[in-house]
Amino acid sequence: MNALLTSCLEGELDPVQGLAKLSVAELNFLADALFRLLDVGKPEFGVKSWYDAVLDELAVRGEGPTAVERSAVDVSKNRWGLLGEKPE
Repeated sequence: MNALLTSCLEGELDPVQGLAKLSVAELNFLADALFRLLDVGKPEFGVKSWYDAVLDELAVRGEGPTAVERSAVDVSKNRWGLLGEKPE
């Protein structure tokens, strides 16, 4: 595991001041790494909070989606149900 990611999960990096000091590249790396940890059956406690905090910091800098944009659901791609099959 990367040292930056480890410092987040082990409480060594402050979620507010620490993230503000990171570069956009580091924040993007961290967002990707945290997303990968969320994409498992049972992610570690705190991963979702860190992921949200990183996305919030990117949004503050104008580099990522806002919280409202992240919560929006695009239903236009699948008008015909879960399987995407057009009804007859």
